[in-house]
Amino acid sequence: MGIVATLLPDDRCLQRVVHAVHGQHVVIPCGTWEDVFAACEDEAVHLAVLDLFADGKANFERVRQLKLRFARVTLVAYVAFVPNRARDLFDAGRAGIDGLLIVDQDDSPLQLRNVIEQAEARGVAGLIRNRLGSLQPLVRDAVLVAVTRAHMRLTSHRLADILATSRRTLVAKLTQDGFPPPQKLISWGRLVVASQMLEDRNRSADSVARILDFPSGSAFRNTCQRYLGATPQEIRAKGGASFVVDAFLRSVGRTG
Repeated sequence: MGIVATLLPDDRCLQRVVHAVHGQHVVIPCGTWEDVFAACEDEAVHLAVLDLFADGKANFERVRQLKLRFARVTLVAYVAFVPNRARDLFDAGRAGIDGLLIVDQDDSPLQLRNVIEQAEARGVAGLIRNRLGSLQPLVRDAVLVAVTRAHMRLTSHRLADILATSRRTLVAKLTQDGFPPPQKLISWGRLVVASQMLEDRNRSADSVARILDFPSGSAFRNTCQRYLGATPQEIRAKGGASFVVDAFLRSVGRTG
């Protein structure tokens, strides 16, 4: 199972997280920021759910330190909203927070699971972001959206709409920079996120297929073979997300 570290002084929030991830992740409750760092150092933590205001005020310096030392740990803020925290929550994304949960507003078990899964996708996008090199902004955004919204039923037209452009323009820009057309790019994005999920050895290929809305486990396996020449088990053995990101970047001539 994956390991989730939490810094949640409100026990209600802790229990909601425990309930939402039960059977998929082991939760390590932490009482202080120091405990969070120790857990990430000593355990294979892949996700941290944090009350940014555990010390009374937003501690973005701790968030930045976590991102610097443990780049693969996905960070989700789980906070109570009051008006004087609005600016802090706006700044959370810039500090490195991958997902946001508001107490008693969007923290049902289903909402918790969805936010955590989407945050993990944003976290793995970091594996690609710094390796894309010099690209047209539209192309860079298209690649990152294909990963961060892998849980959505993206189509080429929907991707273009999100990027506020036409499908024809998107195809042209992708072609200019040597990237595949939108539908193939969307498939690569789903494979990147799927491969990160496969790093959890307790997740089966069929469960990953369900989460990412592949028609079936067989359809997911066929996509793995078509794009990567590997089974889900082989993708896991070869490094998961890192293996798939490397393969994608090689396919578009960006290996630096």
